[in-house]
Amino acid sequence: MGEVVLRTLVERRGVADVSVESYGTASYHEGSGADRRSEQALVRAGWPSGNHCARGLRAADLDRLDLVLCADRANLADVQRLARRAGSAVKVELLRDYDPLAGPGDDEVPDPWSGDARDFDLALEMIERSCAGVIDRLGLTSRSVPGVD
Repeated sequence: MGEVVLRTLVERRGVADVSVESYGTASYHEGSGADRRSEQALVRAGWPSGNHCARGLRAADLDRLDLVLCADRANLADVQRLARRAGSAVKVELLRDYDPLAGPGDDEVPDPWSGDARDFDLALEMIERSCAGVIDRLGLTSRSVPGVD
């Protein structure tokens, strides 16, 4: 869900030099599409869906990345460990570091997998706020695209 939201916000701003990619830290979903419930939550909230294919983050990927945003501390630790082993200086942060409503002890996007539709919607709400914060804090705006705010 995070990839869809952030990519869409970047595209709406007309920022051409930013790419948004999604990776997992475990390989067991590689090649699979998004969870049906994630797709449904995106559609309910008015976001595009489809075209997701899971892939695992590799050390070689880190060479191309400036920033890796993680949903939770377990993934954060996995990516930081991979970056250390690879000698990468990539910046690795929690996605909710950009959420104005996140606070101490409430800085992860909970995995909705074992929940119901409401759990997916709540996770998406956190992702939406966080991605808007990424856009704002990183100054991802385009002054050359008329009509883009």
